[in-house]
Amino acid sequence: MKKIMGKIIVSAIVCVMAGSLLLTGCSDSGQGGSIDAYGNFVPFQNSLSSTANTPDSPQNGSSVGTPPAAVPAGTVRMADWNQVEWEQYNGTYFTMMIPKGWQVDVSGTTCQMSWSAHNPNSTVGISARDHAIYAAKDPQMTQALGLSMYLTSGTVQEFYQTFFADSTESFTVHSSCVPADLAKIQSVMAAQVVDYQSLYATFRQNGFDGEGVYSALVTTGNDVMIRGVNYGSWGISCIFSEWAPVGELVSWKPILSQMAQSFQYTDQYMQEYQYLMGVISSRSSVDNNDVVMQAFEERSESDTIIPEKRSDMIGEYERVYDNETGQIYRAYNGFLDDLGTGNTRYTPITDKQYTEGYVGWIDKD
Repeated sequence: MKKIMGKIIVSAIVCVMAGSLLLTGCSDSGQGGSIDAYGNFVPFQNSLSSTANTPDSPQNGSSVGTPPAAVPAGTVRMADWNQVEWEQYNGTYFTMMIPKGWQVDVSGTTCQMSWSAHNPNSTVGISARDHAIYAAKDPQMTQALGLSMYLTSGTVQEFYQTFFADSTESFTVHSSCVPADLAKIQSVMAAQVVDYQSLYATFRQNGFDGEGVYSALVTTGNDVMIRGVNYGSWGISCIFSEWAPVGELVSWKPILSQMAQSFQYTDQYMQEYQYLMGVISSRSSVDNNDVVMQAFEERSESDTIIPEKRSDMIGEYERVYDNETGQIYRAYNGFLDDLGTGNTRYTPITDKQYTEGYVGWIDKD
C-alpha cells in the first residue's frame, strides 16, 4: 500500500445490490471505489463507466416493461416498475439514470457527500454516503466529541436501529449476511474492522410500511480511558440502502440495480477529490465474488410470502399467473370465479411465485 497525505488508500470493497454494483464498493475488475484508513469513500476514475452503454443499461428516453395483454374479465393496470421511462440526472458531482419524474437529493460536497434518488413520495429509492460517520463508545462522550449517537457493541444492526430510532415507529431486522471476505478487508484496513453486514429489514415510518436492504462497515479506533470514561469512537462507512413498500422490493430490484449501475462521478468531483486528498495514483482492488445483498436474496421465503399474502388479503386481491405470457398479476378478488370453469389461461400462483413479484393489476370492469 502507498501512504498519501498520511492516509493509507486501501483496496476496494465489493458491495453488490441484487447482483448489481453498489456505489459503496467496486467489482473485482476494479470499478467503483474504496475506503481509506479514515473511513472515507475513495472513488475510482470512471466509476461504473463500463456498464453505462451495455444493452441492459438504461438509456435516456428508453422504457421497460411489456405492454399489457387483454384479459377476458377485467382491465389490466401495469405496475410502475414495469413501465419506467428513463432520463439522465446531471449533477455537479455525479450523473445517473433515473426513472422519469424521480428526484435526486444531494447534501455536502466532495468527500462529505450523501445523496438519495427516490420517487416523488419517497416510498421507493436508494441512498448512499461517500464518507464515514462516527459514533461514541460512551454515552457521556457523545456531545463532548461532537457526535450524534453512541453504540455499545458497534454492530451494523445496532447502528441502523439507532440511526432510525427517532424517524421510524419500528425497524425490524429479519436476516443478514457478511457481503465480503472480512479477512481480505482487514488486511488492507488501518483500523480494526468490527462488523460488515448487509441487513434485510422491514420498517414503519409515518404509517408507511416498507422493506429494505441496508449495508455498512464498522471499524473501531483505540479505546482511550480517562477517569473511567471511554473517549474512543466507532467509524461507520460503506453506507448504502435501498427501500420500497413491503412486498414490492423484489419487483423494484431490477430498476434500482440499473440506477446503481449507471452512476458515474463527474470530472469536477474527481478533480476536487484529487486536490483535497492528493490522490493521483491508481488503486488496486480486492478480489471478491460474494454478493452483498444475500440478505435479501437468501432471506427465508416466509419473510416475503407472509407480507405478500397479507397485503393481498387487506387489498382484496388474488394473485394469478398468466400461462400465455408468463406474467403474474394481482387480480381483483373473484377474478378466477368470473372466468368460469373453461378458463385455462389464468391459474392461482404457488407460494414460491410470491417471491417473484408481479407486473401489474387486473381491475374489475
